Amino acid sequence: NSEQTAIESVETTLPAVFITNGTNATGMALAQMLVAAGYPVAAGTDLGSEGAYALRAVGAVPVYPDMTRASNLFSLMVMAKAEIVVNTVVEAVNGLPQKLDNWRDNLDLVEKGTQAVVEAAGKAGVKRLIHVSATSAYGDQHGHEVDETDHLSGSNDLYEAIHQAEAAVLDGAIPGYVLRAGFIYGAQSAASSDVYHGFENGKGVKTGSGVKGWVFAGSLADAIVTLVKREFSVDEPKATVYNIVEDEYLTPDAFITDLGEAMGVGTPSIGGWTFSLRAPDPVYVALLSDSALPSNAKAKEELGWSPRFGHLGGIEALLLSWRAASSYSEEEPAQLEAPEEVLALPAS
Repeated sequence: NSEQTAIESVETTLPAVFITNGTNATGMALAQMLVAAGYPVAAGTDLGSEGAYALRAVGAVPVYPDMTRASNLFSLMVMAKAEIVVNTVVEAVNGLPQKLDNWRDNLDLVEKGTQAVVEAAGKAGVKRLIHVSATSAYGDQHGHEVDETDHLSGSNDLYEAIHQAEAAVLDGAIPGYVLRAGFIYGAQSAASSDVYHGFENGKGVKTGSGVKGWVFAGSLADAIVTLVKREFSVDEPKATVYNIVEDEYLTPDAFITDLGEAMGVGTPSIGGWTFSLRAPDPVYVALLSDSALPSNAKAKEELGWSPRFGHLGGIEALLLSWRAASSYSEEEPAQLEAPEEVLALPAS
């Protein structure tokens, strides 16, 4: 009928979205929301066939990108007919800070990977680039409030890499949006999962006394969807930054204690640095101990965004997701017959 035809016509005009990593916490939440809203979505995964199946299950087309090769990313963006690109890879260094001791392994992904995304998006005719960054890179502001006009810290290699990644987006030729996210937690977060399973097995974590910003992955995805839905305009700003954090600030020790209590394992073991066999990594210590209070006022005012929860509500949503997934996983999913049924967009 005419009404159905009109609906289909609207849906076909929605821009295609390419997500660089659709199987981390932010990427999966975003892929689910965009597909539900009718957007064509192609999303990368670094989890092999398991990640591809997960993306297929929510209606996205999975790909295996080489994140530091602009030529590979360009090919994938062109095949996806992407008009909007969302770069979520910085989550690799912006999950629960207790599990970021491997930050050095992801420096190239953060800086060179983002630079490759910017280059590929420019060549592929992408109209908008949304980049998820990290409020941790404000560094140690001694507990003072910071907003989007404050410069990121260059006090260590990680903060500098995050800064350079942002600069690539903001200095690029296409409209770029940087969302500086608090520490991200969510059901698909590797860091969140590692902490959870560690607590189940009685393992502790390192202490962290810096007051921080935090954000549930679904709340962050809400902000991204708002930008995806924004109409394209010839006078669209070229470089815009928003802090995306919950309304409350707390230390890593406080967050992790509340997680343990919500899990029912009680107060987790939180260890200091005094009896370490080797000198602690100063960047890892900074992630846990630097203190800054990023304001989310601009995002609330300009995007009409607000976080879904405070951290206690976010933790409860996280645990509910894991419990539901655990129940569902008892049923074996049907196996796909051939790789081409999983990867409609091969990374070549």
